[in-house]
Amino acid sequence: MPNSYTNAKVDLTTTDATTLYTAPAATTSLVKSILVSEDTGSADTITVTITDADAAVFSLFKVTAVAAQYHSRVAQ
Repeated sequence: MPNSYTNAKVDLTTTDATTLYTAPAATTSLVKSILVSEDTGSADTITVTITDADAAVFSLFKVTAVAAQYHSRVAQ
C-alpha cells in the first residue's frame, strides 16, 4: 500500500488541550516532526502528548520552553 502524507497545523490560542491529528481507523500513523513557534512576544511552554486507542496518554515533551518570537523543533 502506498504511503499517505498529512501536514497538520493548529494555532494554539488557549491553554486548553488541543487535538492536532487523529489517525484514521485501521491505519498506522508516524509523526515525522513537530515544529512549534511562539508569535505573541512572550516566552511560553508547550506539552506534547500522544493518546493511543486505549486512551493511554504518553508524554513526548512536558512543559518544554519556547522563547518569545522563536520557533523550535521539538521532535524530528
